[in-house]
Amino acid sequence: MRSLILLVTLSIGLSTAFAQTLVDSTCKYYFTITDQLRQGDTLDAKVWNKLMKDKSIQMYLNDQGVDRDYAERYRRTMQVVYMPRNEAVLQSRLKDSTKYWLTYILYQYKKNEAGMRAYLTKLEKNPTNYFNDCYRYTYATLPKSAQKRATNQIYSVIPIHYDAHAENNYIICSLLCAYLNDKNQYGVLGGHELHHILRPRIDYTKITPDDENVVALLEVTLNEGSADLIDKKYMTNKDTVLLPFQRYFNTFFEEGKHLLPQIDSLLQLSAKGSTFTVRQFLKGTVFTGGHVPGTYMAHYIEKNQLKSQLVAHINDPFYFYLLYNEAARKDSSKPYVFSKASVAYITKLRKKYSGALSSH
Repeated sequence: MRSLILLVTLSIGLSTAFAQTLVDSTCKYYFTITDQLRQGDTLDAKVWNKLMKDKSIQMYLNDQGVDRDYAERYRRTMQVVYMPRNEAVLQSRLKDSTKYWLTYILYQYKKNEAGMRAYLTKLEKNPTNYFNDCYRYTYATLPKSAQKRATNQIYSVIPIHYDAHAENNYIICSLLCAYLNDKNQYGVLGGHELHHILRPRIDYTKITPDDENVVALLEVTLNEGSADLIDKKYMTNKDTVLLPFQRYFNTFFEEGKHLLPQIDSLLQLSAKGSTFTVRQFLKGTVFTGGHVPGTYMAHYIEKNQLKSQLVAHINDPFYFYLLYNEAARKDSSKPYVFSKASVAYITKLRKKYSGALSSH
């Protein structure tokens, strides 16, 4: 069998004033692999593992918490999806996308490859325009003092999975996710992730251990809720450019209806000394990171013309909950309103940790 040709690293950079770099070398490597698989070659484990050891891919996989056998399962599934001799097996698996989820995702990569190649070519030709669009969306949810350019920023597009992740000076987007989201609304996915990079945060070193979990809950809700104002309005059931599982808004919103009463109950118990983990506060949803309550709450804040207040206090997770409650009380559709006990508790914490809020 022919060995796969390996591509050298390709980086496309902006001017040094922006200090931002687009890196898509792993995608080019991936396309070399898929070209060979279509010709009937198998995927050598050493070739695949070299791709999986890329720094951005490793950062993403570590964040996902996958087991050590994940790379091997992925390699074998690649062979099922792309090798012509496995077409019958592929078609059989595609009848049950829930059971064969990885097969389904890789089939979407295969199905959209021509479009994704053209998408990367477009990004490489003018990354400045792309990042300008991302920043435009980001700045709409940040106060003037925080509207800066990220320094030493790597925007890495990786050819696995279907997600986006921000960590340190990296924004890591799965190629399929970036391609479909930008086809749907150019720049909003990058804008969401840049918001995570630029938004001023509470200083956790000033939070006492007894309050850490509650403050973390409030912070992750604000962190995703404020960023979700950028992109989730473009990710509804009407946005058919996206795959069904990417139309997050409706799911986040519906689950939020049921999650807020639970959070309220646990906050009331926390005020009396009980301790709960963030996961316990968010129990009942598979979506982590605060998306479910955050999307729901941010929606009503914006709907009731309170977004400017949110932006002005974008560093304050306590204020986010209090502002949501104000919006909920005003809204004619009567969304959930937090109890007086929870509001009093959050207000008390806000006063206690006023010195932990960055001055952005």
